[in-house]
Amino acid sequence: MSSTSDCGTTSPYGINTRSTLLTLAQRSVSTPLSQRFQDDPTRAERYSADIGPLFVDYSKHHIDSNILDTLCTLARNRGVAPQLAALRAGAHLNNTENRATNYPSLRLWASKQQSGDSTIDSMYSNMAALVNDIHDGKLRGQTDKVFTDLVNIGIGGSDFGPRLICDALSNQGEPLLKTHFAANIDPSVISEILATVPAETTLFIVASKSFGTQETRSNATTARRWLCSELKCDDVDQHFVAVTSKPESAKTFGIREDLIISVPEWVGGRFSVWSGFGLAVALSAGMENFRAFLHGGYEVDQYVEHSPLESNAPIILGLLDVWYRNAWGISSQAVLPYEHRLKLLPIYLQQLFMESAGKSVSSTGEILQHGTGGVIWGTEGTNGQHSFHQLLHQGSDTIPCDFIACLHTYNPIGEQHQNLIANCFSQSLVLMQGQSAPEIERALISNGMATADAKRLAQHKAILGNRPSTTILMDQLTPKALGALIALYEYRLFAASFVWGINPFDQWGVELGKQISQTLMGALSGNEAPELDSSTAQLIARYKQAQQA
Repeated sequence: MSSTSDCGTTSPYGINTRSTLLTLAQRSVSTPLSQRFQDDPTRAERYSADIGPLFVDYSKHHIDSNILDTLCTLARNRGVAPQLAALRAGAHLNNTENRATNYPSLRLWASKQQSGDSTIDSMYSNMAALVNDIHDGKLRGQTDKVFTDLVNIGIGGSDFGPRLICDALSNQGEPLLKTHFAANIDPSVISEILATVPAETTLFIVASKSFGTQETRSNATTARRWLCSELKCDDVDQHFVAVTSKPESAKTFGIREDLIISVPEWVGGRFSVWSGFGLAVALSAGMENFRAFLHGGYEVDQYVEHSPLESNAPIILGLLDVWYRNAWGISSQAVLPYEHRLKLLPIYLQQLFMESAGKSVSSTGEILQHGTGGVIWGTEGTNGQHSFHQLLHQGSDTIPCDFIACLHTYNPIGEQHQNLIANCFSQSLVLMQGQSAPEIERALISNGMATADAKRLAQHKAILGNRPSTTILMDQLTPKALGALIALYEYRLFAASFVWGINPFDQWGVELGKQISQTLMGALSGNEAPELDSSTAQLIARYKQAQQA
């Protein structure tokens, strides 16, 4: 366990459940995971699940029948199942914004070709028609040339999801359009893209739910000015399409009405890749691949809805997050994809989890007395093994890890993929099993090292083990498997959030910084500055002085 835990404070779980969790955690610390496998030959099978195209093995966690029963009791007491049912029914679980959260309805369209919601069906039919017109060359650039390049201008949920999926699916051949992403307001980003794309054959997606996001509007304005300059005309409307829940604002900006994909207002940014905000995916990989992506999520929807709680793997993963956060005091989680084309997954999951579960008040506005959320981080394997795995294996903190791998590669070269998989499996094994100092000492002595030297070195080489991990496998990184993977993580987030009693669908914490940045823009431009602390005033003065030099 970590050195600190927040389970000693007031908790909504009830005193008995809290006490039981703490007791079970104390016992688990001294119960080696390796011993659990020795004592139970069926453990791996019992704590694994096939979920659509995914295989999920969570047997290397501190879990047994007693712990699982306690966590499931907690889930029932906190109403996880009824809240998931309410989500599917379109209830306004996002109570602070009075919005629905029915993301399964977006994925239902892929299976049924209708969702039961006319606005969703219209969104997808318009999206499919636009994609078809672009791919068939019916919609062309100002000089009547077909589009070859695509620039997605968006930030946050309008960027992370499409960027991840376009990159992940690029292992299956050349994209239908060469796709680029501009998110950051740093002028270097849009400048570098515009320096490489051909003006005559580049299409821009302006992806903004509110169509008021500062970064997106700035980059879109820059792109329009550049295009007008390059093409030496002001009529470049056919080069711009929009995805938004504010179509009137998009029209005011200059986007043609027939080139606007309207998205329901309730669709939140970090969940929006399932909606029209996946337009870049459909244009890059094809509408059928986007539909397959949705269908992967739909299969997870079906699994979660129809599986009993005690064997419902996505929900159990969320309960394990609660278990480690509140009974072990762990606030960090590593995501380690052993698949190069999933290298952006940790960044995507950072927003999904940290923006959703980074809350310190309940959904009813009460100050929480228990921990929520945690830091999500990681990188692709095997790169991470040469960076931070030292901390995972021998650091003072226990950090649960997710290992994600594909059983087949699109790029077979000798035994390289087999080597990749061997590394993936060995890391989870060593985290669980470890290697004791006496064991290492005996091996060193048997190899001829002096006893005193062997004893001293063994202390440095010892690996504690007993560190939990999940392994998620897929046959290949297909659109369907990718959709299932993202949906799996969403349900994991929902389950933990419902236990914690928080609203995972809003993100008020990001707003104040945006507002103040607008105030400081005036000060940086030379206007009278508001009353500021001495540090901020000093930084502004430094900037203004640099501009005058």
